Amino acid sequence: MSNAIAAIAVLISFAALVYSRLQATYSRGQLELGERVRKEATEPYVVADIQPRIGGSGLLVFTVENIGPTVARDVELSVTPPLQGGERSDWDARIARAVARKIPHLPPRRRLEWYFSYGPRLFESTDLPRQYRVTVKSRGPGGPVEPLTYVIDLDVIQGMALDRETVVAKLDLIAKNTEEPRK
Repeated sequence: MSNAIAAIAVLISFAALVYSRLQATYSRGQLELGERVRKEATEPYVVADIQPRIGGSGLLVFTVENIGPTVARDVELSVTPPLQGGERSDWDARIARAVARKIPHLPPRRRLEWYFSYGPRLFESTDLPRQYRVTVKSRGPGGPVEPLTYVIDLDVIQGMALDRETVVAKLDLIAKNTEEPRK
């Protein structure tokens, strides 16, 4: 009888050991996850995109923005294929220089933008790329930030109301109509 009790005690001890080991492994995983969440919550978060300049505008701009809580330093962009708006070669050249150049610092909520193209004309052209892969590398207060890769798919915004008349276009029309009666 005492041998049976001893065997049961050994089994219970072994089960307790296995259970304790599982708890330790789970706790370690939770600790690592908590540390990663804490670290990411204090890192810069730099986003690159192509979007309308303002609501209702047909003008598209390439933007780089830090939406994180801390300053992003040494921001580097890599875009494949090179950005081509097809509008003006100087616009494409400016974006190419901006992409090639390291941005020394980008404070929180800071947004940089470069003219890319006029949306309605861009979507009429079939020979321009419609997808771009942008990789952003930067440093935060805790050192290098994990590189972020975005896929910018211009076909997603094609259905947007990019060709609506803007306030500027309406003001031009008003100016034109007020000049005509004078002639």
